[in-house]
Amino acid sequence: MRWTPEVHCGNCFFDMHKSRTLIFVVCTSLVASVQQAAAQVERGTLWRDAVVTKLDVDFPGTGFHGGWIYHRCPCGDLLLEVEQVAPDSVLNGDLLIVDGKVLLARGFKQQGPDLVSLVQAPTLMLQLALALLNRSQPRGPAAVTDKQQWDSGEAKLGFTVDNGLTSGNFAAPWGVSGSGWKAAAGRYRFELGFHFTNPVPGDPGARDRMQFSGELDFRAREFPVAELTSLQGWNIQWLSPAEKTSKEVPEGLTLKALRQQTKKP
Repeated sequence: MRWTPEVHCGNCFFDMHKSRTLIFVVCTSLVASVQQAAAQVERGTLWRDAVVTKLDVDFPGTGFHGGWIYHRCPCGDLLLEVEQVAPDSVLNGDLLIVDGKVLLARGFKQQGPDLVSLVQAPTLMLQLALALLNRSQPRGPAAVTDKQQWDSGEAKLGFTVDNGLTSGNFAAPWGVSGSGWKAAAGRYRFELGFHFTNPVPGDPGARDRMQFSGELDFRAREFPVAELTSLQGWNIQWLSPAEKTSKEVPEGLTLKALRQQTKKP
């Protein structure tokens, strides 16, 4: 928009409507510049530092597909939006891990008494995806600007991931190939193919593969579950070997109160 001040009788004055418009545009541009600068990923940032990670995993030929969104809180909590599709079922709902000690679930129609089985696949796939990104681009997201092609593998050593709840072992030879690129300030996308040896009786050299795609967003934002949010409607289970059954969250329990409980000895 072009703006020209009006001048009368040697006294210059501004058209207030137009000047307010200009001030708004300038301020908006400054805010956008500050936000963009804040969204820039600094050198040394790790792939796992993403605030929000969207991950899709396909197992070609099996009919299984997993789609997950992970929201990471600076406090250590993790919120997961889950959608898993198998040939004969669909599993969806939300999971919340508090301080690495408590697991909560809601919305799962197929939910059994033990919640741990619900969190095994999404946490393992996240860990595997991050490990493959580390292998593909060890310098992290800050090293990615234009689209990069990646190709890496191992002929002798197997590949293992273990998150304490479940583990996955992928025999050598294995390899990962694909691409990664910067989608916008603070946001990165990737597509990866992971192939590995999966011995079966009579065929010790049988191969298998997975397809990964997703987006990592490093821009700071509020955690989706506010501290004073009531957790009523969730089921809860402490992550300890002695606890195998979940129960309904007690009335009035908030996320803040639950976090305080996890700090107690």
